[in-house]
Amino acid sequence: MKKFLTLILAVLMAFCLFGCKGKEGGEESSQGEHYDVVFLADLGSIYDGGFNEHSFYGIRDYCEEKGLKYTYLQPAGSDDASRVTIFEQAVNQMTADVLVAVGFLWDAALCQQIPNYPDVKVIFVDADDLYNIDYDYDGVDDSLPHQDNLAMITFAEQDCGFMAGYAVVQDGYRNLAFMGGMAVPAVVRFGYGFVEGAEAAAQELGLAEGSIDMKYFYTGTFDASPDIVTRASEWYTNGTEIIFSCGGSIVNSIITAAKDGEGRKIVGVDTDEYFTRAADGADNEPLFVTSAMKELEVTIYNAVKAAYAGGAEWKAYTDAGLLRLGAKEGAAIIAPYRAENWKVLTQADYDAISAKAVELHDALPTEASGDNGRPLDVYKYVNVNYFEQ
Repeated sequence: MKKFLTLILAVLMAFCLFGCKGKEGGEESSQGEHYDVVFLADLGSIYDGGFNEHSFYGIRDYCEEKGLKYTYLQPAGSDDASRVTIFEQAVNQMTADVLVAVGFLWDAALCQQIPNYPDVKVIFVDADDLYNIDYDYDGVDDSLPHQDNLAMITFAEQDCGFMAGYAVVQDGYRNLAFMGGMAVPAVVRFGYGFVEGAEAAAQELGLAEGSIDMKYFYTGTFDASPDIVTRASEWYTNGTEIIFSCGGSIVNSIITAAKDGEGRKIVGVDTDEYFTRAADGADNEPLFVTSAMKELEVTIYNAVKAAYAGGAEWKAYTDAGLLRLGAKEGAAIIAPYRAENWKVLTQADYDAISAKAVELHDALPTEASGDNGRPLDVYKYVNVNYFEQ
């Protein structure tokens, strides 16, 4: 009997060691299984219809084209220790050649870990500048010296925010709102650009001063909540025609509010939400007039390609410091033109918006232009009503 129990135990151990493998292309792997590229995700679901999912698709596209093995890991919590844990798992257990980390919240973990692994190439997307950073906000310089294995990429969100604001005013919307998540740099840039676009369009159309009303609020969260539904519903009821939803899952609350009345519209963020939110129900599609987008899949595909090419192609990323991509690079864009989404805007009008954003890029405000995300008080045509949290 004792020998029989020993045999059963051995079989069970073998099953655990060899039968619990992770799957290629999207499941977390077991200890010791090699992956060429590992995606270190931001908070939330990997298949979120937004930032995580479309970032992961950029990795998928390159790896499947080249026959490389790839997967993803997500931090167990929102703390730095959780991020360090999966960074070390990707390097030490999965022996990854390339890591792609997305979201500015990775700043501290990457600053701590990258110098320990100089042979692993790290692509940091939606990045803080790790060469100029105080990630604890305590007045102490936590920044890294230059790293030959680090590419940092961020976006000029003010460009695509501008395009969205310009387009909706050109199309006849006059009562607008911006509802951001937290007043982090990327969200602030989206919002500032949105106001600038509305101002530019109103001036170009020859509208009277003060013709555009805009409500402006940061929810303090990237999660859906009943409070956001209530606020958005009140705004729509009191005349707001379109809300720029700029904060991950808060869009689910704004969708709920928009469905509760006629003619209520939304501007999406990061990805083409006309399609991505339709997965939650086809009746969501008509709510989205356009989206202020980051070209995530192409951007990450190109960065992973450069990592594997090495040489001058990779050096162009690593030598750039914080590489900021905007309308000029085709990385900060708005969703494709769909005639059914617009009242008067034509394809030709739409095509001209990107060129205008490129032209005005240097004059558009960024997070450094304001005070903790508070909208600027410089507009003639747009009345901005800022709501404190």
